Amino acid sequence: MAYSGNVRSLETVKSEDLIRQCSDCGSKNIEYANEEFYCRKCGLVLD
Repeated sequence: MAYSGNVRSLETVKSEDLIRQCSDCGSKNIEYANEEFYCRKCGLVLD
């Protein structure tokens, strides 16, 4: 099976999660639900 350039490694995805931070309140308590990342502190939905 050939992989395209869009395939990311698990390590890459994990490191992206570690650096996520809310742009509104600065919290790093980010959750993923319903195909969206959101801040657990203020509720802001992140890109």
